[in-house]
Amino acid sequence: MPDAQPSTDVLLLPRTTAIALMHAAQLSPDHPIAGVLALRDDQPADLIPCPTDSKEALDAACSRAAGNGGIFAIYYSRPTAAAEPEDLPSPLQDAATRHPLLIVSLNTKGVLQTRAWTHTDTGFVERELTAIEPPTAA
Repeated sequence: MPDAQPSTDVLLLPRTTAIALMHAAQLSPDHPIAGVLALRDDQPADLIPCPTDSKEALDAACSRAAGNGGIFAIYYSRPTAAAEPEDLPSPLQDAATRHPLLIVSLNTKGVLQTRAWTHTDTGFVERELTAIEPPTAA
């Protein structure tokens, strides 16, 4: 039986990073947050926040992430709406054409929802997002 390989359509997010992202969204229950989820040691790890409406700040966050290990995704929270890429601020809309987009919705009962999206020629397509246990040091 061949080794199981994750699908290229699946975004793998360490559970600790997923929790950090949802916690950051919870700290701002009345206003959306945004930023860049940067890679560290080839794993999504560092949240680099920026204002939701500043192209310059988002570009700076993307440059910082790219210089430190790479960009995993752009993130955004929706305090009162579903985790769908509708009515995105212009800077996020533009960045999400080049990078995956993670949206956290606080508009749920009990459990927060995080969904992943990729932009295509026909619009946004949802991607599977799976939380994994982070690798441990040997």
